[in-house]
Order: sequence, then structure tokens, then C-alpha cells
Amino acid sequence: MQLSRITGNLFKILLCAVLITGSTLAFSKQLILADSFPTSHWLSKDGTVWWMHRVEKLSGGDLTFQHFPAGQLAKASELLQKVQDNVAQAGYVGTGYASAELPLNNAPMLPGQVDDVVAASQAYWKLLKSDSLMRKEFINAGVVPVYAILLPPYQMVLNRPPAMSLAAFKGLKLRTTGSIALVAEALGASPVNMASPESYLAMQRGTLDGTVLSVTSVEPYKLNEVTKSISTNGKFGSFGITVVMNADTYNNLSQKDKNAIAKAGDETTTHLAQVAQEQVKIALSHFRQQGLKVYEFPPKMLKALQPKYEQAQTMWLKRMDERGLDGKEALKEYRDALAAEQ
Repeated sequence: MQLSRITGNLFKILLCAVLITGSTLAFSKQLILADSFPTSHWLSKDGTVWWMHRVEKLSGGDLTFQHFPAGQLAKASELLQKVQDNVAQAGYVGTGYASAELPLNNAPMLPGQVDDVVAASQAYWKLLKSDSLMRKEFINAGVVPVYAILLPPYQMVLNRPPAMSLAAFKGLKLRTTGSIALVAEALGASPVNMASPESYLAMQRGTLDGTVLSVTSVEPYKLNEVTKSISTNGKFGSFGITVVMNADTYNNLSQKDKNAIAKAGDETTTHLAQVAQEQVKIALSHFRQQGLKVYEFPPKMLKALQPKYEQAQTMWLKRMDERGLDGKEALKEYRDALAAEQ
């Protein structure tokens, strides 16, 4: 009888412990976040990781994360699908990789749009929080954007001396992505669709003359080793960096946790855009030290480039019209938001 009583008491204690633990877990959610960045990359340290830490703190520990960086869960182009399927509850989505699902989100990435990365990022983020055409694309895709920036304006990264006239661009084979290909076409160059990691060998062998890329992305791909010249004041386009959550997961959160995510999103966008701006200065300093030709286009060349940017925008608008999408309104929304930031 004594043993039975002790056993019964132990069972009650264990049962209480399970119930208490279960109750605690009911108020704490661990979410999976996946991205494609190495943890040493500033888009990880000052982006996804920084955001996760802010959410954890602002939610009082209600929300925690299991992080799958560096493409461990999926390649960059596959991450949107993983979040849609709730394999990951949150993940990085490069809008240029998701043109099929998020075509109007290419509007801010068009040549001639991004100059000041901080103002551009704030304008884009405000649109993604409002009842804009761009936000609706995310919602229709079953995900909720939780922060976003635009990369610094894309530049000419060439394995040859600077192209200082429009004629110098003709026939160049340039690696491009998404809507950036339109400006290459407008310049008379040949856009090449190629994965970023393949650019190094192609530029080294001369099968590529260069790439159109943010200077902050040159060193991560080691392209500085095969580059001779980099422009600094072109406006050849940009790339949208967003992190999204599965809509069902987000909608089932408490209002307190949604507020934590909203505040973390605002803070991360501001912080990351400022880091991006600083990264440009750091990268250009490195390139000068390495002996690369870092140069500005002269005023005459900038004036000649402007119609080419506009030509690329017109080509994009035509493509949106052919798909029955209101690209004109999306572009207007972004320009109005940007004007409010400047």
C-alpha cells in the first residue's frame, strides 16, 4: 500500500509537470526562419538575425526562432514556396527571384528609381505596410511581409576599363537579373541570365564582360578578383530584399505578438538600410585599395543614360500591360512614396 501511494503521488507530480509545461508551451511558439545568406553576411547579421532577436525581445519570449541560414533549407529562388507551404514559417524572399508571383514589386527595382538607399527602402517598406498593389501581391501569395529594403543602386562591374560612352556598352555581355535585363537591352548590351556564383568563372574566362550589380554584392561573390572597373553613380536598378511570414501562421498570432513583429520590422528596415549605405563606402574603399578603377560617370554621360533608364521603364510597363497588370499605378505608388521620403 505504501509503495502504491508513493507511486500514485509521483504520477500526480509528473502529470502536473506535464500540464504546466504544456501550458507554458501554449504561450511560446518556435518558428522556423530560412534564408540563403551565410551568417557572416551583413544581410544575415544585420537583417534576418537582427530581426529575429528583436522579435524575441519585443514579444517577451513568446516568439523564438530556429534559423536555417545559407540555403540549408532551400535555395533563394525556392524560399517563397517553402514559406507558402509552411515548411518554414518565415523566410527571405528576393523579389527579383519571384517575378511570377510578385511582378509589380519589380517597380522599385527598375533602372532610374533607386539613388538614396535609405529613402528608397523606407518608401518601399511603407508601401508594403499599406493597402498598396505591392502588398496585395504578397497577401495574394499567402505571405505577409515583415521587413524590406532595396539594395543600393546597381553599378557596372566590368572586367575591362570603364564604359564612358553609350557606344562602349554595345555588344557587352552582361549578367543581369529580372528587370535589370531591360536596361542592358536599352544600352545595346546582351543580357545573360546566369546564377551569381557562375559569374566569377565567366568573367575570368571572358565569356562575360561584366555584371550589373550592387557594389555590396561584389566581394561576397569574389568578383573583385576578376573585375577591373566599377562605377559609383549609375542608377541601373536595384533588388528587393524582403522577409515574409506564412499568412496563416501570422494571422493566428496574438495581437501582442503582431505588434512585436510590426515594431521589429520598422526597426530592422531602418537599421538594415543604414548598414547597406555604410557597406557601399566600405566596399568602394576596399576596391580602391585593391587597385580597381572606381569611377563616376561624368555629367554628360549621366544625361545620356537617363533616356536609357526611361526606355527600360517603358519596356517593363509594356510587359505588365501584356499581363493585364497595372504597372503604371504601381510605379506611381512607389514614386509618390519616395517623394514623401525625400
